[in-house]
Order: sequence, then structure tokens, then C-alpha cells
Amino acid sequence: MTTEANQNHVLRLDRICLEFGSRQVLKGVDLDVAEGEVVVLIGASGSGKTSLLRCINLLNTPSSGSISIDNEMIFHQESGRQSGKAISKQEVNRIRSKTGMVFQQFNLFPHMTALQNVMEGPVIVKKEQPAAVREKAMQLLTMMGLEQHVDKYPRQLSGGQQQRVAIARGMAMQPKVMLFDEPTSALDPELVGEVMKAIVDLAKTGMTMVIVTHELGFAFEVADRVVFLDQGVIVEQGAPEEVLLRPAHPRLQSFVGRFHETADLLRPFLDARVKEEN
Repeated sequence: MTTEANQNHVLRLDRICLEFGSRQVLKGVDLDVAEGEVVVLIGASGSGKTSLLRCINLLNTPSSGSISIDNEMIFHQESGRQSGKAISKQEVNRIRSKTGMVFQQFNLFPHMTALQNVMEGPVIVKKEQPAAVREKAMQLLTMMGLEQHVDKYPRQLSGGQQQRVAIARGMAMQPKVMLFDEPTSALDPELVGEVMKAIVDLAKTGMTMVIVTHELGFAFEVADRVVFLDQGVIVEQGAPEEVLLRPAHPRLQSFVGRFHETADLLRPFLDARVKEEN
């Protein structure tokens, strides 16, 4: 996780707007993410959090604004102007290699083993040598607790195991930032914990991450900063202790208040963090 001394911004979003037809989904979002920082996006369904995440790797093309990753401007469009020169497919693929994306649905290739799924991107997209990629892929799968499952196909794995393969696959591209879109929402309840633990362990390595989740306890545990979106704008952000336990904005108070057991859920994490800091 990030520290005060480590404030190099890996990701910068400036005045990001997104429209689908006549519907304005994002309304001028500004967001900077420091190297090693874990930012968690929360908000009601339709608030724009997943749309914002998808803008970062150009799965959604913003209507206007600018995006920089690792000090490289990857998108810029002035409001009200016609689109400029289209970005080539090759350039989009290069830009996306700066990010690792983990979706709600695991999106693994069903005809490939876990190991082959993790190796595919570096070998095909980045043209790396298979022997070196295999070694790195094995390391990543071991880190995810999957060393006994490398030769299994997705159908032979549980949902939690498939999601951990997807995380390893994203990491294999050596991204500057990992993006997670509701990574536990498609899992049975008993499998949620293993994926959460994998992401928490990944955060401890210093990986920069932006995570969309509805799991407030998970957000509290893993986030350096929680960002609350409502109707396409950021209305409150800050440390999880402030945003989740002492929300200031009425919309956030209402959102957190819907989770009747939130305080009880978060208290063990808070007590553990206070104990660790002391």
C-alpha cells in the first residue's frame, strides 16, 4: 500500500465525461491514483463506478477528458469537439497492456489450462519467450495458491479458483495498475473469502489497484482510499475509516445506512488495524 513518501501518480483522470446516447453517465470525474495505492470505488447501481473503471483501459471511450497512465497520455478529448484521429487497434492493445483487468465473470479461455490462460497474454501480445513466461506464470499461480491446479481447465476449477487464475493472468502482463470490477459478485458466498484474501495479499506487494466492489468490509480492509460515486460524480472520498464509518455527505450516509450490519462488520477490521498501528 502507498505511503506518504511515495506519491508518484501512476494513474490520472481529468474531467472524464461519458455519454451513452442522451444519458450522461460520468460528469467530469477527476481522480489521481498514487503508485502502490489501493483505491476502492463504491456507489449504488448506476452511479458510474464500473463505467469509470472501463474508461481507464478504453473499454469505454470517454466523451471528453484525459487519461494518463505512468506519465503517458493515453486519451485526450476536448469537450464539444469532434473526435480526432482514431486510435489504432494495435495502439489500444499496447495501452491496455498497462492495465490488468479482472471482471465479474472470469472470462478465461475454456479450451486452455490455468497455466496456458496466464501465459497467453505475454506470449501472444507482448511476444515474450514462452520458457520465461512459463516460469513467471508458475510463480503467479503459486502466489494465488493454485500450484496444484496449473494443468486444470476452467471447468475443473471452482469459481474462486477461476477468479484467482484471472488475477494471475492480469498480473502476468506486468501492468502498472490492476483493475477489479466486482471481483466477488459472481461467486458463491463460501468462495468470496479466498478471492478477497488473494487481492489483499496482492495489495501487500505494492501493486497499484482500483477496485469496484459492493463489499464494504472488504473495502475497509484493503483500501487506502474509498471513493463514493453518485450519479456520475465523486461526492466524497478519503480514508476508509472516515468514508465508511463517519460519512459526511447525506447520499453517502444513506448508502452506508442501507447495510444494517455495516458497523458490526467493520468493527473487527478497525480494532485489528488500531491494534496493529499501536
